[in-house]
Amino acid sequence: MAKFIKPFRGVPVGEIYPVQFAAGVDCPAELVAGALSVGALSLDTAPLHALSLVGSSILPSQVPLVDGVTVSLGDVVSHAHAASGLTADAWNALDEGTRDEAIGVSIQQLTAEAEAKKAMTSSDPAAAEAGDAGNTPPAAEKGELIQQLEAAGVAFDKRWGVDKLTAALTEARKD
Repeated sequence: MAKFIKPFRGVPVGEIYPVQFAAGVDCPAELVAGALSVGALSLDTAPLHALSLVGSSILPSQVPLVDGVTVSLGDVVSHAHAASGLTADAWNALDEGTRDEAIGVSIQQLTAEAEAKKAMTSSDPAAAEAGDAGNTPPAAEKGELIQQLEAAGVAFDKRWGVDKLTAALTEARKD
């Protein structure tokens, strides 16, 4: 089992609150990807099976989204896996049909994002500039939405995601 090379805070399976792990402690398999992403594990010590995600046997290695825009199957699978909320082992244990369905949903989402971005940049320069403004980091966008909801006096939960906050603001503006 891989050992942490620096302190790491994560939520292992069966827990509901984050746990602080010290350097030198074994890393639970479900936290390997997260620990790698912040440098708390070394690639040399990480188990390879935890890094590998089963993909699709029916899709090509490069998935076309819109004219001239393609993504690797690996990126699509990573997107679908992240959206699933499953551990790598649980993802890999899914039956092929369920996994392909989740990958298909990710392809649709990525295609919609690519089409929107292409539409924004292919129209007039002002729209392209507005498209760049649309690349606001989620945390900043969430903060702006919270300020707008508070200013409008709308009841909401600060734990809501950007989509739900946007929906609440849209609903409040209808009234």
